[in-house]
Amino acid sequence: MKQVILCVMSLITLVGCSNKPTAEPQTTGNDKPVVYMTQEISPAALVRIYEALGRPAEGRVAVKISTGEAGGHNYLKPELISQLVNQVNGTIVECNTAYQGKRNTFEAHWQTIKDHGFLDIAPVDLMDEEGSMRIPVQDSTWIKYDLVGSHLANYDFMINLAHFKGHAMGGFGGVLKNQSIGVASAAGKAYIHSAGVTEDVNECWGHISNQDGFLESMAAAAQAVHNYFGGERIIYINVVNNLSVDCDCDSHPAAPEMNDIGILASLDPVALDQACVDLVFHYPSKEGDDAAALIERINSRHGIHILEQAAKIGLGSRDYQLVSIDGEDMLAKLNEQHISLIVRNAGLTTEYHQHGVQDLLSLVENEPQRLQGAVVADKTIGKAAAALMVVGGVKQAYTNTISTPAREMLEKAGIQVSFQQEIEMILNRDQTGQCPLDKSLNGIDDPKECVNILKNR
Repeated sequence: MKQVILCVMSLITLVGCSNKPTAEPQTTGNDKPVVYMTQEISPAALVRIYEALGRPAEGRVAVKISTGEAGGHNYLKPELISQLVNQVNGTIVECNTAYQGKRNTFEAHWQTIKDHGFLDIAPVDLMDEEGSMRIPVQDSTWIKYDLVGSHLANYDFMINLAHFKGHAMGGFGGVLKNQSIGVASAAGKAYIHSAGVTEDVNECWGHISNQDGFLESMAAAAQAVHNYFGGERIIYINVVNNLSVDCDCDSHPAAPEMNDIGILASLDPVALDQACVDLVFHYPSKEGDDAAALIERINSRHGIHILEQAAKIGLGSRDYQLVSIDGEDMLAKLNEQHISLIVRNAGLTTEYHQHGVQDLLSLVENEPQRLQGAVVADKTIGKAAAALMVVGGVKQAYTNTISTPAREMLEKAGIQVSFQQEIEMILNRDQTGQCPLDKSLNGIDDPKECVNILKNR
């Protein structure tokens, strides 16, 4: 699974220089909703970001995913989500599709669910297997109610676990689509797609010319489900990987043209989808790793309009604060085990064990791509380590102890640094004077010149 650490990580604001992200994630001090992010895409990372939200799933928990159309391969895999689903004792929930395929009948849908391995990890519920139920909408511009699977009434809490990617009709699909089209019964899907014209799955495709009406209907339906759970018994997670321009409802999706980004989560669905869209639109594209196709798909379908409408009707905010949860867990592991350095980048978390700055110097000389845009945890950061991090292109650094010259060098380079204590200088092994490596760099402010000195030593 390929991933990339984005230059847009500069958008991420850490809460304080030495504190963990707040445990109450609803808003920051300036009333912006918080969107948490990890660059790691793994079962453990999915659990960590769920826990960062600070809202435990309680009671009968529905985990809304897309089970993926037969033939497709980009949907969230059972092995990725099973740890989270089992931790909350959740039931995977879905509804039938309105289009022809392998999920538009219950028999075919159950077979697809079985073939994709979801029955092996948790109970699964096709919520419209016994029909639909109406729930009220706050915005009745197009749809006068939301038609959802009747089994929605069986749940106390929902985890909206979406795969963020492109979509043939909506431009992109994230938690808003997963909660509107995804929770709607087949008839409800027809009603939303036709912007309130018909519930007939055979007729609705003749009434899809009202694109903005469709997007606004999705926003209204997403708000209806949010309100159904009181806004307090629902959380939102987007896994931003396998970024095809096509949805998981496509049996033959286009191959992704850009690398994976990470996992994001929030209590505000609008802020969450907006953050994901922003990461795509600010993606540092290059040959072989290009967001242009996905950006074009979003723009060509006026996909941003669902965010505009959802904010307009009060579902959430398009303004947000992006908070990284990477680093704190790395530093904790560093302190618990005999590890000198941890580097998280490109979907990989790598541990190192050599003394001092030997591992950082080796990475700069031999594997510079491992440090470019990385999150790094190092027990002690002196000026030598700081210079190597700057030249290597590190984006965030976590440490127990940092020297004042090291902090100043990192901050001057725009590297976000979190530390427990700051000291005047790093001492040598005998604790009798300054670390010889750092001492050799006294009076030198250019990180590149510092690294050249270190290489010569």
